[in-house]
Amino acid sequence: MKKIYRILIIPVIFFSVLTLSCTKTEDNPVIPPTTGSNGTTGTYTSTTNGSLDYDEFSLVVRSGDVPTLTGGGAGTVIFSLNTSSTIESGYPSIPAGYTVIGKYLKAGPESFTFNSPIRIYFPAASQSTPQNLTVFYYSPSLQTWKIIPTSALDTVKKRIGIDVLTLGYFVLTKSSGGDRAIVGPGGCFYDHLEVWTNYYLTVRSIVPQDPAVLSMYADGFVGRTFSGPIFLGCPIGTTKAIVPLGTIEFWLSYSNCQGPNFSVYTYTAPVSVTVTNPLIFNGWSTYDAVVYVPIGIPSGGTWVQGRPTGTGGWAPPTVPYGSGVFQATLTWTNSTSATADMDLHLYGPNNLHIYYGNRSNSDFSLDRDWQSTQGNATENIYSLRNVMPSGDYTVKVKNYAGATMSFNTRVILNGAVSNFSGSLANNVETTVKTFTIP
Repeated sequence: MKKIYRILIIPVIFFSVLTLSCTKTEDNPVIPPTTGSNGTTGTYTSTTNGSLDYDEFSLVVRSGDVPTLTGGGAGTVIFSLNTSSTIESGYPSIPAGYTVIGKYLKAGPESFTFNSPIRIYFPAASQSTPQNLTVFYYSPSLQTWKIIPTSALDTVKKRIGIDVLTLGYFVLTKSSGGDRAIVGPGGCFYDHLEVWTNYYLTVRSIVPQDPAVLSMYADGFVGRTFSGPIFLGCPIGTTKAIVPLGTIEFWLSYSNCQGPNFSVYTYTAPVSVTVTNPLIFNGWSTYDAVVYVPIGIPSGGTWVQGRPTGTGGWAPPTVPYGSGVFQATLTWTNSTSATADMDLHLYGPNNLHIYYGNRSNSDFSLDRDWQSTQGNATENIYSLRNVMPSGDYTVKVKNYAGATMSFNTRVILNGAVSNFSGSLANNVETTVKTFTIP
């Protein structure tokens, strides 16, 4: 039963549509065609790894990044990359003092927490040095842009790398040098000796030299993750972190990069480092700048199986939802200040209507419905067969009840992706995609 909210809000709608495509099958020819646009998709499971590349961006998936199913079987996730030269309508501008470098990136699925950090590389070949280059992430809960710290530098292709547990909307920027969040960041590293092992640093706490810098980072910098550079699924160097100057505590974790059984182990005692000197880069000629401070492991701790928990710990991973030749996923973020019950609807031939009141038939299924808890919320409809019935289809989103809410809907059809982002007031609906299967 749907929960009724007694809230009266003036209806408001804004939206932005982004269309992507990749190599498509001909099992379901689509009208209008879904070719010739600006993105790609790739499918990975809990036991596979690889790099999804598009427009000089790369999303690196390692074995174990995709969570398993509830019963322990391998989960499957369809990843997507979309680029745009301009910001989507309805989003605020990047903070003053920063210049956008290159294109905006929408990486999906959104509102999905992975089992371990995902690496994203941003092209920066137009820049003579990585100095003052910073990635921003749009926070749906805060509705503003926040910094994601750099965890890797690709000096060959001249790219900036970040590690994140959730995907979304990103852009690479360059600071004018006047903002204290960027002036004087330092670096630290953990140099592991084991082979076939990925090491992660996760920020537990920070005492910065300048406390004002923390407001620029998502979650005040706590919970940010860093992992080592990866080649063919395994580390090829030390785990490094570019951080604000100050004293930082990390959770230190590792995972095996070979073998069928992925597990994360975390050291029970936090590791600590004090970074006092800023990094000064000399072009792109070397990974190292002028000094990364080494991190040591304190005595008294033990390695225990499990992801980082407690302060700065990783959020529980999302159980993968259904996917097929058609998949529509609605995502939004409920907070203490704004909560809404958003609904996803699929209409089609033969009076087809898949939604919370009619969750499945022989061709389609709704396997995720509204979450009443705070945080990321998801609804997902997907096809059960490789060939969809012929006819006209419409995907709609409705704010069933609650506060005016921003949302994103990703529709995948034959490997092509459309992203529709917008905002809906109470009891307002909008069409996010229409198409025809001849």
